Amino acid sequence: MEDKQQPANGGRKTVILKIAVIFIIVGAASGGWWWTTGRFFEYTDNAYVAGNLVAITPQAGGTVVAILADNTDFVKQGDALVRMDTTDAKIALEKAESELAVAVRQAGNTLEGVKTRRARLAMREADLEKTKNDFERRKKLFEDHAVTQETFDHARIEYENAQTAVNLTRHELAEAQITAAGIRAEDNPHVAMAKTKVREAFVALRRMSLVAPVSGYVARRAIQLGERAVPGKPLMAVVPVDALSVEANFKENQLKHMHAGQPVEIVSDIYGNGVRFHGTVVGIGAGTGSVFSILPAQNATGNWIKVVQRVPVKISLMPGELKEHPLIVGLSLSATVDIHGNGDVPLRPGAIKHELATTVYDTEDAGADELIAGIIAKNLKALPAAETR
Repeated sequence: MEDKQQPANGGRKTVILKIAVIFIIVGAASGGWWWTTGRFFEYTDNAYVAGNLVAITPQAGGTVVAILADNTDFVKQGDALVRMDTTDAKIALEKAESELAVAVRQAGNTLEGVKTRRARLAMREADLEKTKNDFERRKKLFEDHAVTQETFDHARIEYENAQTAVNLTRHELAEAQITAAGIRAEDNPHVAMAKTKVREAFVALRRMSLVAPVSGYVARRAIQLGERAVPGKPLMAVVPVDALSVEANFKENQLKHMHAGQPVEIVSDIYGNGVRFHGTVVGIGAGTGSVFSILPAQNATGNWIKVVQRVPVKISLMPGELKEHPLIVGLSLSATVDIHGNGDVPLRPGAIKHELATTVYDTEDAGADELIAGIIAKNLKALPAAETR
């Protein structure tokens, strides 16, 4: 019986030894792979497509009369999206134009009044010089008893009246100059205020048509025909799909060697492992997800349990790859960051500054200056005709 058991025990030991050798080889291979390759990569499947949701918000109220784009439509920067009724805005502009015309004519009349008073002052001063010479001549004749007392008194009264008239005209001219401030009619303060009101009304009329500030897909339309648009309330959103990024949430113990500029390989669930996107770490969040939640965690209680936190890491995507394989906001992703040659500086800040700008609003007042100049010229030209009448 003992002779039969020995071969069985020997075979069992051989099998165990082979299994142990296999485990050792696998462990050594795994350890070697981790040491040479694996420790230089950080992986997470808690990643999503992120992007800007550009809200289309009216700056002035109005009734919606046309909706020119709907959800899933692609629009280009500057395309009209919503039009509102312009009746009230047109009335406001016409009122502002009328007020500007009145202000220009009043300012023009004030300037003309200065010219009139200057001419009147010159005439009064000439009369004063004439009566002064007459008074001095009559005075000399009176001293020589060549004229009567009545003639002398009459000349003296005329001279004093001429002096009074000159002083009064000088005072009127000074008041007119203060009112006119010595400037052109179009630069008068009242005209300047009226010009501002015309420009405001002109821009308000242009804002009755809402345009796309960026190119992208329309989403979240929340307005209907005939509905009253309220300033500040979004009507829809535009998602610029050519400026998408990735928000990957890494555990805090994965961030030690991570910093901006490191390459990233990304896989999307919608395309699978057959399509791999390539990106770059552009920034690391300034706080964990729990800090920015609506109800932040309070760890001052006695039953506190440590939970490994996750920090959002922003990753840029290559535009060419996005064009070939489009993504949409919110899709699930997995991201692998290559942390080779990074040193031991955690959370090293990047030098990339993110900007998103549009120029569609730069021309909202285009044409306002020409309109204002036309109103001013027309009413200044009409001033002489008004004076003739």
